[in-house]
Parts: sequence; C-alpha cells; structure tokens
Amino acid sequence: MNPDNIELENLSKNFEYFKYSSEIDKIENVQDLRDIAKSYYKLYLKQQEVISSLSFDNLTINSNKE
Repeated sequence: MNPDNIELENLSKNFEYFKYSSEIDKIENVQDLRDIAKSYYKLYLKQQEVISSLSFDNLTINSNKE
C-alpha cells in the first residue's frame, strides 16, 4: 500500500497529512508504528459504522414522514 497513490484535494488536509507523515517518519519504535496503523484502521471501521448508522437513521426518519 503506497500512500502516495491517494490524492487529497483539500489543501489543509494535504498540509495535515505532510505534517503528520514527517512525524511518523521519525518514529523508530516498530510497536508504536503498529499501534498507529491498528488505531487508524479501527477508526476507519468505526467511521463506516457511524456512516451506516446515519444512513439507516435517515431512511427511518424519511419513511416515518410518509
């Protein structure tokens, strides 16, 4: 997986990415890197749960209006 293949369109998000990627590059402890990767993946999965829940809630609200 190459992060350079992912394009960020928002300039401020791009800046944030480069700021944190340089901090990550300084990490020498492999366990810290593993924990960061696991945390970000788990946050991604949580985001999917929340988005799914919001979509379901929106469908429920819309169906109750009819």
